[in-house]
Amino acid sequence: MRLKNKLILSYIILITLPLVTLGTGSFYASKNMMLKLARDNVTEIVQKNNQVIDERLKIIQDNSLSLMVECDLFQIFDDAAPAHSELLATNKQVTEILNRYFSQSRDLYSVELVTRAFVYGSKARNTYPSDHFYDSELYRQAAEQKGRMAWVPTYDYSLMHQLPDLAGADIEYRYLFSAVRQMNPSCVRNDAIVRARAGSEKPVLVMNFRDGLYADLFRNSIPIEGAVFLVAGADGTIISHSNAEFVGRKPSFPWMAEVQNRGSGASFVMVDGKRTIACYTTSALTGWTSVVLIPPGALTKDIGQTITFFILTLGASLLLLSLLFAYLISMRITSPVRKLLLAIKRVGGGDFNAKIKVEGKDELGHVLMKFNSMNEKVKQLIDENYVAKLRERETEILALGIQLNPHFLYNTLNIINWMAVYGEKEQVSRMLVSLSRMLHYTTDNRKDSMPLSEDIGWLQDYIVIMSNRFEHRFRVDFDIEPELMKARVPKLFLQPLVENAIIHGFRDMESGGLITIYGRSLGNDIEFCVEDNGCGFEPERLKEALAENSSHIGINNVDKRIKLLYGDRYGIGIESVPELGTRVKLVIAHQKS
Repeated sequence: MRLKNKLILSYIILITLPLVTLGTGSFYASKNMMLKLARDNVTEIVQKNNQVIDERLKIIQDNSLSLMVECDLFQIFDDAAPAHSELLATNKQVTEILNRYFSQSRDLYSVELVTRAFVYGSKARNTYPSDHFYDSELYRQAAEQKGRMAWVPTYDYSLMHQLPDLAGADIEYRYLFSAVRQMNPSCVRNDAIVRARAGSEKPVLVMNFRDGLYADLFRNSIPIEGAVFLVAGADGTIISHSNAEFVGRKPSFPWMAEVQNRGSGASFVMVDGKRTIACYTTSALTGWTSVVLIPPGALTKDIGQTITFFILTLGASLLLLSLLFAYLISMRITSPVRKLLLAIKRVGGGDFNAKIKVEGKDELGHVLMKFNSMNEKVKQLIDENYVAKLRERETEILALGIQLNPHFLYNTLNIINWMAVYGEKEQVSRMLVSLSRMLHYTTDNRKDSMPLSEDIGWLQDYIVIMSNRFEHRFRVDFDIEPELMKARVPKLFLQPLVENAIIHGFRDMESGGLITIYGRSLGNDIEFCVEDNGCGFEPERLKEALAENSSHIGINNVDKRIKLLYGDRYGIGIESVPELGTRVKLVIAHQKS
């Protein structure tokens, strides 16, 4: 990235980073404040709604208590049970009494007074036979309370009253919740309470409600988008819900137990894997819990949009100003820097005469002056030092090559001498021809590196000589990738490794010696391996083989040459196991001819 672009980017970062930090902090502070206010307000609404419903239900409950001392009702149920022919007339009387107490309530769906013989009340909303009632949960709870009010959570009307014909019917009273009380009619006469005779039947008052009692109030009082309200009984039965499909069911809400245990308040709960605010309160009258669930995102949506708009508008304005400001400043800075870069490129290309015209006297001008001065000194150092070092390196490589050739000649001529002593004329002739080619290769070509194919040809001549000398006690196999034959390698670099394998590795072997020479490409490097099945040597001699004063002149020589030509990370590595053999690995850089 250019310096001008870096300066512009720096200005952008310096403007946007504080803006984003402040904006993010303001957003989350406002969000938390909004969440707290909304949570407190919704909790207060839930508590007030619950209080309003409790008051309305309390009035109905008090009316049911007043009904217990209604003299007209006492008179009806204190006498003997009405005959079948009198049931309709009696029902009319009971219905009028019930209307007198409960007709003013908009919350009641229906009121019934149930005996074993008859269900008294409006028949438009009472369709079940009385004998089924005494097998129902309604009667069981009324009997358990013994005259106290029992609140029964929402149920399926057809299942509660064993009406299979209504199971699939579309009826408005499909789901109801009820308040039931077992009545013990009495009457106040002459300031004394007269109770029904012992053994007289105790009718059960059943007051039915629809979930709209809760739904209408909560739906209109919680105007938050995405909010969900529900009312649940102690056993988890849903009395009312924003989604009518849940009414009368017992869905598995893991958070419900926590909410019911706390009673009233607000907290965060996990609903369908999402963090949600739950505002809740428990009715002192019914023991049911009213809950409103609010997704936090619905509360912060508006403020988030406002803050985002503010940040983007302010940020865009500041960015435009910073871009203009950065451009003007960068032009004054980058112009001398560009001149310096051009001069450095020329120097990198070998032109050490490059100079920069200095126009200013500020810090950048001082840098340009120092660059010109440095360039002059570098040019002098190259003339005085660099060329001398190159010559020293070439001299050292040449000296190592000279050291190798006499060493090889000494060993080879000694072998031919012994063969001449034993009168092996034809073998001596072949060996002299091979030696002649080898000497031509080493003396006529002064280059330090050669194509691998030529060096392998020279090595094969050497192997012919050594094979005759040792009466074919060993053989040499080559396994070299064909594409490596054109690569340039140090001259005679494999010969000392093969010589060591023959002289030292097979010194105690009469036959069966095997030398395998591998060559393979490793990316930008080449790995050669000379492996023999000779006698090997002990681990403590491994370090001695490459030491400065090692007796293994050839190996030490090759290792030095490779490091001088390619660098210190290249060279020779030796592995040896006594009685099994030795493996010498040699790594060089891949240089094509």
